[in-house]
Amino acid sequence: MLRQQIGSRMATLSALVEAVAGVTGLPTATVFAYGRFARQAGLISQSGRGRSAAEMSIEDAANLLIAVGGTGVTREAGSTVGIFRNLKNGHFYDFQGADFLTAGVSFLASHGVRPDSSPGTRGVRIQGDFGKFFQFLIRSTLTGQLANLFRHIPAAEIPSDLWSQWISEKNNPHRHKSLEDLIKEGLITPHQPESLKFGEHINVEVRFNRLVPSVEIEFLRDWDGPQVMGVVTFGPDRGGKAKGAHRLQITAGFTQHTLAAAALVVDNMASPSAVATLKPVEALFARQFSATGSKPVPPTEADA
Repeated sequence: MLRQQIGSRMATLSALVEAVAGVTGLPTATVFAYGRFARQAGLISQSGRGRSAAEMSIEDAANLLIAVGGTGVTREAGSTVGIFRNLKNGHFYDFQGADFLTAGVSFLASHGVRPDSSPGTRGVRIQGDFGKFFQFLIRSTLTGQLANLFRHIPAAEIPSDLWSQWISEKNNPHRHKSLEDLIKEGLITPHQPESLKFGEHINVEVRFNRLVPSVEIEFLRDWDGPQVMGVVTFGPDRGGKAKGAHRLQITAGFTQHTLAAAALVVDNMASPSAVATLKPVEALFARQFSATGSKPVPPTEADA
């Protein structure tokens, strides 16, 4: 098994840096600088060097990604990680009906949620701080929980050849119908769960607001174009939105592919050079969607 073959290779900071650099496109030296300053602040595991180097954890991966996402100044990595990890006021909101709210609450249940009793609010509060939640989100790419969130939420698009046919017919009535109506009439078929692909039919985008620290995580599906199904926010005030949100915003973001790449390397399930190609990540997600449940699905030897 692949895991047995690479399990003897400890996931060091150098390996984690290589993986993050490979999937983000940042220079390895830059990512290492983030990691070095975070480690000096005691936020990334350290011991010796070489064979005695510290083995990375999901918490270490989360802290490195927070540093990269949270600041453009590597020297600020330590303070940035501390600020973002401690963000409170976590909320989950659905934008497309009760189905995604139900699915989202189920997804978040193992992390911890509670009803939001604020007047006029639809959604739930997320317990704890962003640091713990981010670790949960990263781990969910391995366990299949993130994929399972989308299994029962339809995604669909009008095939390009069909749309070309409709617009070539001047009075074609289907051109102005909603996607829901087209599906009801049997003209469009939603994607089956086993055929869903992250980055194509569905997506998770984690965005760090660097000027006034806050985080917004959007869950999107293809509904004849990107559609936000729900959002998780952490920030200094309600909804993760800073006062004066109309002012300049500097953000950096990751998708589920970056989170999964870091997690695979930390768990010794794929090498940094392999995840840089994203093949192990895509293969992992493909098996999760084809599975009947949300149990962990390790990569195979071919994925490395």
